[in-house]
Amino acid sequence: MFEYVQERDLSRRLEPRTMVYVITHGEYDRENTGKLSERGRNQVTELAHSRLVVGIRTLYSSPARETLETSVMLRKEFECTMEKKECLADVKLGFGWQDTELLRERISPMWKDENLRVEKGESLADARDRIGECLNEIGARHRGDSVAVVSHPFIATLFYSLVTAAPLDINEWLMTGFASCATYEYATSGWSLLMPSDNSFQSNPSSVADWLPDNVFD
Repeated sequence: MFEYVQERDLSRRLEPRTMVYVITHGEYDRENTGKLSERGRNQVTELAHSRLVVGIRTLYSSPARETLETSVMLRKEFECTMEKKECLADVKLGFGWQDTELLRERISPMWKDENLRVEKGESLADARDRIGECLNEIGARHRGDSVAVVSHPFIATLFYSLVTAAPLDINEWLMTGFASCATYEYATSGWSLLMPSDNSFQSNPSSVADWLPDNVFD
């Protein structure tokens, strides 16, 4: 706790800031889903060296293989503790990313109707509520600290929409870069976006749109 010294109001205090970095996993191999590609590993290494993420003590990871691989790389670079959290899991779509026909048929309607559920999957509204509760719990646990969260681009986009109150936009998700980082501040009054998702530091960047099969959402 730091004293906020100001002659006209000596009773005020400057609260320590709670910084939360939301990081997307590195690009992963199309032929071996869950394993980072060589470009993806390089993206994660460049993120670690970019100084966009500083002073973190704890790193939280989605349970998926690509996020865990990303998190392990970052944990070694940042020399911090790491914890896997199920509530950071990707949106449960009810089908796999390899099924191009179902991607083409069902993803776009989900972005147009955030309450739409596909088979046994969850809606984007449900996933957004889940990630909001998850990040609130993390933020409250680490008041005055700096932590990082490694998730899928889907989850990062939903959290951005939640904090900024921006309408869900499929293009926001498609343009999300792998191994990108957004910076948020948590307070009891709510969240604020300090820096939108950034991967401009990368020598060989890629986004969700680059990774998906061609012409899926034409």
